Amino acid sequence: MNKRSASFCTLFPGYKDFHFYKDPGQIPYRLSLRGYDSRVVCFGKSADFPITGKHLRIEPLHDGYLSRKFNAGLILYLLKNSGKIDILNLFHYTWSSLFSAFIYKIVNRRGFVYLKLDDCVFAREGINAEIRDIDLLSLNGSGMKARLKNHIAGRFFTTKVDLWSIEDERSREILEARYSFCRGKLITVYNGHTADMQGAPEYSDLSDKENNIVTAGRLGSFQKAVEVLLEAYTAVAEDSDYNLHLAGPSTPQFRIDLEKYLNDNPMLINRVFYHGALSRDDLYRLLNRSRIFCLPSRFEGLAIVYPEAMYYGNVVVTTNHVSLIPVIETYSTGVAVDRDDSSGLAQAILKLISNPGQMDQMSEKAHKVSSTIFNWENIINGLVDSIEQRNQNA
Repeated sequence: MNKRSASFCTLFPGYKDFHFYKDPGQIPYRLSLRGYDSRVVCFGKSADFPITGKHLRIEPLHDGYLSRKFNAGLILYLLKNSGKIDILNLFHYTWSSLFSAFIYKIVNRRGFVYLKLDDCVFAREGINAEIRDIDLLSLNGSGMKARLKNHIAGRFFTTKVDLWSIEDERSREILEARYSFCRGKLITVYNGHTADMQGAPEYSDLSDKENNIVTAGRLGSFQKAVEVLLEAYTAVAEDSDYNLHLAGPSTPQFRIDLEKYLNDNPMLINRVFYHGALSRDDLYRLLNRSRIFCLPSRFEGLAIVYPEAMYYGNVVVTTNHVSLIPVIETYSTGVAVDRDDSSGLAQAILKLISNPGQMDQMSEKAHKVSSTIFNWENIINGLVDSIEQRNQNA
């Protein structure tokens, strides 16, 4: 396959314009810079993607009469275009992704399917029953129907995938040991930051840092557990001058809970800052002047905000149930505590604050690590090498 003319198609039906700064947008974009003919195929109209459209070709899918899991427009697109696609890029272990791989390989037997998984498979151990069990690969649902779908997927569909990836090395080892269909086909592909793109602020040195703790994500979601951080911050604020910044879209209930929290703790009204959803560049500017990034998730893959926070010199405080753990353990760029442990979280943050020299060293190390292993150019180099190696061995 000539990579200068290879056709690379990211099929991501639910793609939104903000995904350009995440893996569904960055993988095809970075490959386009290497000469690949890249595109994103998704629902919507071209006008819905002003950011992506500046960098990538968007091919809209048309809604059909079926559900979006089995949309007629998606099936027709694959039947019509698979022969012109050298590499089909899919995301997540879902029925839709696996069925898409199956259809693609019927039309284009010599084509190449790359499926990117994004979960942290060791994160689900002991999780509350209200979260569905995807500790190991399984499709949604329960009962006979779900078992039948998993049997069909495992027997017929998974074999159509030429290359799998997961976002951390520990998860890769677990999956390879458990599932024969991905042995020898599963690699680790990190998510990266986009601080190297136009408009992003340059990394400032430590002298420009302020005593800020930042969290960013879906505020109020069960997964992100920001309420645990708020409880911990009450203790942190008593023994430090660090302020807390909350960034991201929020649920109505979270805003109600935050108002109650501040009413119960009036001394923190001028120390807790709620920003709401920020643009990429505004979030980067906030991270650039902060020292600690805290995300006490109950479970988490390699959220993009981890590489972003590390690039801007934030020491990460998180839980033992996220894909970043192998990186933290290897490079000492942060600390982790048990989930739902607000006391342990407060102690971990205060320990960092009480050792400013050590925190500065961790901050510099975080920037260097993010600049290398979370650099999209390096990530894409590894991905291309794996694709080319698989093609040569085919």
